[in-house]
Amino acid sequence: MEGLLIAEVLEDIALPAERLSWRFPDEYTFILPLGKKAIWLFNRPPNSRIAFEDGFPGTTPSHSGFQDLLLSKATGRLEHIEQIKLDRVVKLHFAAGQGFVPTPEVTLVAELTGRNCNLILLDKRGTILGAARDISAEQNRFRQIRAGLSYLEPPPYDKLDPRTVEFIDLKKALEGKRLKQLRSTVDGIGPDLSRALAISAGMSFDRILDDNAMESLFGAMKRLVREPSRMMREALELPDVETLRKREERQAKLERLRFHLDKEAKLLEKRLEDADKAMEQLDEADHLRLEADLLMAYQSQVPKAAKHANLQDFEGKPIMVSLDPKLSASANAQERYQRIKKRQVRAEQALTRLDELSEALKTIKALQAKLETVSEDELGNLYARYVPTEKVQSRLEPGIRYTGPHGYTVIVGRNAKENDIVSFRLARSKDVWLHVQGYTGSHVIIQAGNKEVPFETILFAAQLAAAYSKAGQSENVPVDYTLKKNVWKPKGAAPGAVHFTQQKTVYVNPSRRPEVSQG
Repeated sequence: MEGLLIAEVLEDIALPAERLSWRFPDEYTFILPLGKKAIWLFNRPPNSRIAFEDGFPGTTPSHSGFQDLLLSKATGRLEHIEQIKLDRVVKLHFAAGQGFVPTPEVTLVAELTGRNCNLILLDKRGTILGAARDISAEQNRFRQIRAGLSYLEPPPYDKLDPRTVEFIDLKKALEGKRLKQLRSTVDGIGPDLSRALAISAGMSFDRILDDNAMESLFGAMKRLVREPSRMMREALELPDVETLRKREERQAKLERLRFHLDKEAKLLEKRLEDADKAMEQLDEADHLRLEADLLMAYQSQVPKAAKHANLQDFEGKPIMVSLDPKLSASANAQERYQRIKKRQVRAEQALTRLDELSEALKTIKALQAKLETVSEDELGNLYARYVPTEKVQSRLEPGIRYTGPHGYTVIVGRNAKENDIVSFRLARSKDVWLHVQGYTGSHVIIQAGNKEVPFETILFAAQLAAAYSKAGQSENVPVDYTLKKNVWKPKGAAPGAVHFTQQKTVYVNPSRRPEVSQG
């Protein structure tokens, strides 16, 4: 998105403003409602952009890790938005959040730079808390983006500001040059606005800028500054914002549908492969049956505990039969008969499904081939059929759920019975388990997902453990934490009673008890 277009959007946003919670229709779209309108950040390369539009959709139940980070960190009101010069970088400054767990002020940096677009969350010192896309040293040795590093501003530049430039300064910078060189001299104007400017001024990109051309260019530039998006749409016959949004929504649906069709195709191919193997194994059943029949016929000749037996088949030819030394000759034969029976069943099942699987795969391949050209109605039907519906957490699900720092889910038991469920049904061995020390209280777990849980998240969960305990009104409360694999329930113990080991202790002030779950 070009700098002048970004500036036009930002002019419409009145700040500071109270806001509702973030909305995420998909992994690339970030929506911040402000009253009846909302800031839309589209982080899909190469078509990144910002918009300020009426209305806003709901959010999906599943978010990316960075979206969860925004939910937990960018909770305060939006104080101001900053665009340096007419660069394609926008900074959204959020005040400290005053929720049940206060959060410090943060800044969301939106780098709306086409294929390199990114969203980056910073603390007040400029340290990166997280990003939509991490950038490693292998990807960019000059500028890495990942949590814990200091944010490095894009390199500075020196260009004329089209909003304030005087005719004499523009003439001095461009006279005698070609129009196509304007982008390297004037700020905020990219390829689309350059084309719109050329059309409005009535000249080609190769036009040498003499006195007459400079006057036409200056007049067209002032019109462009006043209404850049309208002038661009009219000159280039581009779609309006609503049409662009619908296109982006269609593209997001197509991508998800394509992913699930690919997944379905691979599953069908694997099932067909398994069916072919089942048919091949049936061909080997004749040899297994021969071995089983020989073992039954000559079982008296087979030594006990033998690993193999040298026999003659029914035509007098020698044959060596491998054996399980723990089984008798008769039992080895019965084991082969069982294998034959299983192979026959699998082969019969495969045979009945071969045509069905082949037709299903053929249908999927045909859909993949025509996906880009399907109508909106057909896309909706295919999406409903092949893309699984996200399951929203049931209110009856045990425990209260919170999203902690860095996007980890924290679950709090509400009573003794629920504590047992949280600790021994929901928790996995590498999840972090917490309980207030020396008081009765809730069992709390951090769902780690086999990852190292940041200490900040442990403190967040410890504050909840203190709040949901008899020490909820105290200060500097000790809270023990350990891995779930170190927690066990003694035989015959009452609900909620556990033993644990290898714990560490932190001292926290209880968080203010929330009225509504954040899960």
